[in-house]
Amino acid sequence: MLKIRIILLLFNIILFNSLLLYSSEKGMITGKVIDAETGEILRGATIMIPELKNGSRTDIKGTYKIKDIPFGLYSLKASYVGYVTREINSIEINKSSNEEIIIALQPQYSKTEEVIVEAKRTNDNAAALLSARKNAGEISDGISAEEIKKLPDSDAGQSLQRVAGVTLMGGKYIYVRGSNERYSNTTLNGASLSTTETDKKAFAFDMFPADFLENANVAKSFTPDKPGNFAGALVELNTIDYPSGFSFKIGTSSSVSDNLTTQNSGFITYQGSRSNIFGFSNGLRSMPSNIPQSRSDMSNLLVALKSDNNDVKFNAQQTWSALGKSFNNKSWKTDSIGAPPNLGYSMAFTNLFNVAGNDLGVMASANWGNSYKFDAIERAVIYTNGSYDLSTKGSKSTYSTDLNGLFNLAYKIGDHSSINLKNIYNNTSDDELVYLEGVENGKSADLKKISYNYVQKELYAGQLTGEHRLNLMNSIVDWKMGYSQSMRDEPDYRRLQYVRNHNDEFAPFTLNLSENPGGDGTKAGRYFSNLHENALSGQFNYMIPFKNFNLKFGGLIESRYREFKVRSFTLVKSASVLRKYYDTTFQQEIDNWTDDNIEALLNDFHTPEQIFNDNNFNLHGFGIAEDSQDRDSYVADETTSAAYVMTDIPLFIADRKLRIITGFRVESNLQNLRGYYPEFNPFDSTYHTVEHTNTNLTDFLPSLNLVYSLSNSMNLRASATKTLTRPTLREIAPFTFYDFSSALNVKGNSSLKRTIIENYDLRYEWFMNPGEIISVGGFYKVFHNAIEETIIPSASETFRTFTNANGVANTYGIEFEIRKNLDIISSWFKYFSINSNLSLINSQITVEQTGRLDKRTMWGQSPYSFNLGLFFFHPEWGTSFNLAYNIQGRRIVAVANINQYQFNDPHIYELPRNMLDITFSQELVDNLEIKFTARDLFNDKLIFEQGGKIVSSNWGGRKIGLSLGYKFK
Repeated sequence: MLKIRIILLLFNIILFNSLLLYSSEKGMITGKVIDAETGEILRGATIMIPELKNGSRTDIKGTYKIKDIPFGLYSLKASYVGYVTREINSIEINKSSNEEIIIALQPQYSKTEEVIVEAKRTNDNAAALLSARKNAGEISDGISAEEIKKLPDSDAGQSLQRVAGVTLMGGKYIYVRGSNERYSNTTLNGASLSTTETDKKAFAFDMFPADFLENANVAKSFTPDKPGNFAGALVELNTIDYPSGFSFKIGTSSSVSDNLTTQNSGFITYQGSRSNIFGFSNGLRSMPSNIPQSRSDMSNLLVALKSDNNDVKFNAQQTWSALGKSFNNKSWKTDSIGAPPNLGYSMAFTNLFNVAGNDLGVMASANWGNSYKFDAIERAVIYTNGSYDLSTKGSKSTYSTDLNGLFNLAYKIGDHSSINLKNIYNNTSDDELVYLEGVENGKSADLKKISYNYVQKELYAGQLTGEHRLNLMNSIVDWKMGYSQSMRDEPDYRRLQYVRNHNDEFAPFTLNLSENPGGDGTKAGRYFSNLHENALSGQFNYMIPFKNFNLKFGGLIESRYREFKVRSFTLVKSASVLRKYYDTTFQQEIDNWTDDNIEALLNDFHTPEQIFNDNNFNLHGFGIAEDSQDRDSYVADETTSAAYVMTDIPLFIADRKLRIITGFRVESNLQNLRGYYPEFNPFDSTYHTVEHTNTNLTDFLPSLNLVYSLSNSMNLRASATKTLTRPTLREIAPFTFYDFSSALNVKGNSSLKRTIIENYDLRYEWFMNPGEIISVGGFYKVFHNAIEETIIPSASETFRTFTNANGVANTYGIEFEIRKNLDIISSWFKYFSINSNLSLINSQITVEQTGRLDKRTMWGQSPYSFNLGLFFFHPEWGTSFNLAYNIQGRRIVAVANINQYQFNDPHIYELPRNMLDITFSQELVDNLEIKFTARDLFNDKLIFEQGGKIVSSNWGGRKIGLSLGYKFK
């Protein structure tokens, strides 16, 4: 409590001092000076305000700041040796202005007079991002903070799907150029992240608030100074690097779904933890402390039930019969409610402080929100002959919370060095209740299924970075040290199934308890899993600007550790266990073992809370068994080390510049995986390692990127690179679990090989004006040993696993993009702009499956994706209206073995879905803004098909929101 008070006191002191600074009648100008042709920052450029004879010089990041400017109208002059001096007039400094002016200087090839221009209000984050794209060494796309603000997107995934060639899967994973999420890689401020996903090589972008982004860059071609483990794209999330000055913003928001209101009672819930509101569980769902510490300990306890020693037998019986009571049995009861509106609150603070004569930038932000989501769902499993084995319909009610925080410090040491400390924390939780009804045709049984699932995900990422300009050859050194820690906790995932004879509609539904002494967790079980992953990285880059070219080299080392623990318990009749383990003289005694009241509960329909009352767990009622396997839990580590060298060589051909960016990267990767019993118990003589996987591979990754400047505003790009993707620790883990939501068993494959990818790109770009672009490009990729998600049916169940395709896969496509102000139509249309992109993609892979050839598209590849954004902004009115449309083509989400199905094309497909979002915002008074959002106005159903039949669908409703924000600056 004392620590909290100290933190609040310090925050109030900082805020109070900041508000005092804000109240003065002075402003400031900040910005950056860049080379107009290359986009490179110009360090040491001079910036002056002639009227005040006051100025500044750009620092190591090319940024400048002029403070204590009295309110008024000024001009700004920028100069640099070897460049044309530029003067910008009519810059107004007032109470509401906080100008950030990016100045592009032209190289001085001959004697040229200085350039004088009129200033514009610089809301040009998007223009700056396009400028960076124009002068980047690789082929890239992206989205800026300015564009994100125009959209109703709440997280990074929703924002990224607006980028050319990017589509969103499951609301949180991105596909780039038709490649599955496992073929993309993600960095945060240049450092890799640990993952919260147990079964995917993917970053869950729904965890990252869009408000925290300065921009997101999607690098589609490889340069040696970037990680080489991607094929679709390297997604670079960047938070704000340095604040321009003081600002303090608070906001609140609320939203509702049209299929879920406070009046109807369709949302199904149950008693959870009181701390659910912040995304934390207070231990209500935790695994009991008296549970045997391992599967072997549980087996020993069951064996002791028939011990020849009466004392041992009696103690074992008492211990085992008490296990069921130790679980939380007070949270079975469900209730249907009218869901209240979703709520959200946010706060952001930035400021600059003078510390030892240098600027210290402080950035802090915090968000909290909750949401109620209701989905009408369908889940089914197809027989090998194409008919339904399992067909169910029902609902999914999800209560979600998000708690996020950002705290960054940036310290500039003179004009030659800067040190940054960046911290991000995210905590999300989903409390989900699924209710399904349907039929299992193979058993002529009607079903009712219910599951209670709470998942908490937590991510912390911290970075310490530095950048230094050295006197030695004017070289630049930058370094990064990163640490990230993630956790995914899934406590007490409960699943129950009721059945009745399909041919007797008047028969009651009864609880489907297996007579097997081990039980069946898919029908009556309680599942606990916990994932912890840590990632530690260090990297450095050294750049020497020679007279005729730039040389850059560096290295990276990254270590990742993962620990995954699983315990899966089953609910059984005590008689089922005792029949196997209890030594009784008379069979009749065990046949009549179960109490009459327990038999009555099982012979008629009763609710879970009636059946699993604490009093019913005893030797003559219900008990606990375990169906965990030794291999279910594992520990793993992965170490990647890399070194690279690259050059950027400018040549002049036909009076136009040709940049040759080439080099190579060497990456070495070591993976170790060890399966083990769920809990380390060194005193357990049966403890041992049950699996071991070890791979140590080194790869040489060459890269060639060419940029030919057709004019000052046009580029022609070409690239040829080699990259790879490696199996994840989960994909090689020998672990199987039943996924209740898909009705499939999921298992790893320790024989997976890495995928090698050849990448070829060609693109034309025309940067018409600041913030405007027209581009068209093509790409071609060759995948060797492509890793795909595969479904394998068997006589009793269906598995989903990971395999290497035994054929070569090819992907090629064309991408179009336009961002244009519509003032070409008429002067009034200057307030309108359009942002649209289209990707047309084709892929083919031929896989031999036991004598048959399967010719199909690659897993996850969409034949097209289309985005359209229409934006209106009137600065004098303070009015903004934006419309965004998105659609993507039909794609394979799970690959089938064609030999195991009796119909053509047995793969599972996700069907196209239209999405239309609108945003309207209005400035009411100075710095006060109201914003209205509407998401998914078409409300198309999300459908997955196999053999022309629906195997899964979700229908979630439209979402309408209203937010209010006020900004002090």
